[in-house]
Amino acid sequence: MPRYYFDIEDQDDLSRDDTGIECTSRDAIRNAAVDALPDLARDLILGDEHHTIVVLVRDETGRKIYRASLTVDAAWLDGPER
Repeated sequence: MPRYYFDIEDQDDLSRDDTGIECTSRDAIRNAAVDALPDLARDLILGDEHHTIVVLVRDETGRKIYRASLTVDAAWLDGPER
């Protein structure tokens, strides 16, 4: 079964996945990438008002084959903290 690697781009930082996971289909690859985003957002977005996290998927040859991203754009609507 082919192995795929899920690298994480957090703003300007890149964390390479050296372990990877085996996936049986394109749907499984997409689901693994998209499913990772909410957990990454909870762990990595601490206090940022605008933040984008990207999951880049590589195949066994190192070729990038899929990209999924999540952007949080948050703002207080009632002005500065009092």
